[in-house]
Amino acid sequence: MKEIIEFRIGNEYAHLLLEPGEGKKNGSNTIIHITKDDPKFEQIRFLNKQIREKNNDFFFLYSNIKREYSKKELATATLLQMKIRTTFEPAGEDCGTLYDETAACEICGANRKQISPLTLKKGSIPKKDIARTIAGEVLVSERFAEVIKQRSLKGIKLEPVLFGKGASNYYQLIASSPELELTEKTVAGVNLFDFSEGSEGREFTVSGHHVKIEREVYKCPKGHTIGLNLLSEAYVSSSPSINDYDFFSSKQKIGVKRGLLRPEPIYFCSQAFRQMIEEEKLSGFEFEIANIE
Repeated sequence: MKEIIEFRIGNEYAHLLLEPGEGKKNGSNTIIHITKDDPKFEQIRFLNKQIREKNNDFFFLYSNIKREYSKKELATATLLQMKIRTTFEPAGEDCGTLYDETAACEICGANRKQISPLTLKKGSIPKKDIARTIAGEVLVSERFAEVIKQRSLKGIKLEPVLFGKGASNYYQLIASSPELELTEKTVAGVNLFDFSEGSEGREFTVSGHHVKIEREVYKCPKGHTIGLNLLSEAYVSSSPSINDYDFFSSKQKIGVKRGLLRPEPIYFCSQAFRQMIEEEKLSGFEFEIANIE
């Protein structure tokens, strides 16, 4: 496995790290791709801290970790993390989907209960076999549903998705298997240099109007959420159910309660599930190796 990290650095700071011509200009940012053993990685750590302290600004505005595996590594893994490549809006709540917020954690907002069918806006859904809303609601195509039934994969529940008051040809994907427990080796944080457990609340005045930003919780003291973003491969506790089902969600969540956003589980699948995706050429999926302890 090889990890490639993408950083998007503000153009006004790029010269502090890069030589002329290095990186790729993208509007107000410069994009670079490096590994952790590249000397630039530690330089970014230093520059990010320095600019945050001196200028109250950010050296980079975005980072992402891409893991590349050999065919053998993927083919021999017992458990895989299933990643959804496409996100869209509006979320279900904007379209009439009902939730019971009293069931959610009062600290981090995780685990609210959906109490109505998922309702979405017709025409908003990407042309993929799987996608998620900004609120973490996962839906799949009719083709995906047909293939799942043909292969009799276990641990998968498909609920109808509505467009307004009418039916659609999409389904909400829900894991019906026992939740998998993440271990302490699973690393989550804001980014590779920031492991904050939450943000500070703020109050200020803009154009005579009072603005209040509530404190956000990234790591719940009750253990419901473990961080804003997943930064490592996922590590899960060994469980007999891993051999009995083909699709899972994690007990602990990643993310934050912010507007319509809610903490979301990590999804896992079996080799049979991954093989189905590849053989049927279903779109919108990515896979990483999940580690069992």
